[in-house]
Amino acid sequence: MTNHRVVVVTGGSSGIGLATARLFTEQAADIVIVGRDPDRLDAARADLEAATLATATLATAVVTPIAADLSRLAGVEKLVEHLDNRFGRVDVLFANAGTSDAPPILETTEHDFDQMINTNVKSVFFTIARALPLMPPGGSVIVTSSVAEAKGRPGDPLYAASKAAVRSLVRTLALDDAVLARGVRVNAVTPGTIATPLTAQSDPAMQEAIDAYVTSTVPLARWGTTEDVAHAVVFLADPKAGYITGTEIVVDGGLSQT
Repeated sequence: MTNHRVVVVTGGSSGIGLATARLFTEQAADIVIVGRDPDRLDAARADLEAATLATATLATAVVTPIAADLSRLAGVEKLVEHLDNRFGRVDVLFANAGTSDAPPILETTEHDFDQMINTNVKSVFFTIARALPLMPPGGSVIVTSSVAEAKGRPGDPLYAASKAAVRSLVRTLALDDAVLARGVRVNAVTPGTIATPLTAQSDPAMQEAIDAYVTSTVPLARWGTTEDVAHAVVFLADPKAGYITGTEIVVDGGLSQT
């Protein structure tokens, strides 16, 4: 058991998840990062522990990596069992794990479809459902959606549909009797064009072309950073956001307004 707030970040070994976990090291929180790759999780833990130890007052914070494939129910149950045994509760669940890797519609196989939906939708649904009994009153669930859920994403319909599904799930779960009975809030953070390791191009010319496209289409004329999204997540997790549920914070530089 722990006296600290327990924060679980799925997809926590890189990108938005890692940036969010890093921000939570500034609070007295026990941070659990979840991912599929044990080596990447170990590297992320070292990063987070270094950030924690940089401030002496936060030296008691604990970072726990858990390797689990949340696209499979067995992986979700492994995670929740560990959380129950180790901490006994979950105060903040950031259901961030997901993928954007899908082929064009005419090339999409049943395997591609199942992989996308299992990773982006099934994992979110069952992680929330199985973790909910561990969440005390005041608990906060945050789900990563995408501006593609409302705008669509030409050439990538399956990804856009998966993010629309989780945005709908947030609306419904926020009104669910089981969730309301526990005093838990459910919200989404909705990123736009965010610079992550996945958006980096090995071809400099391709990177330059993409950068030019982003600056010309995003009203704020720049890529978003993972920290831009992380700050929104930390806000939604805070008791100061205690009257906010069922909605989303869009972090897209104004892209969804165009």
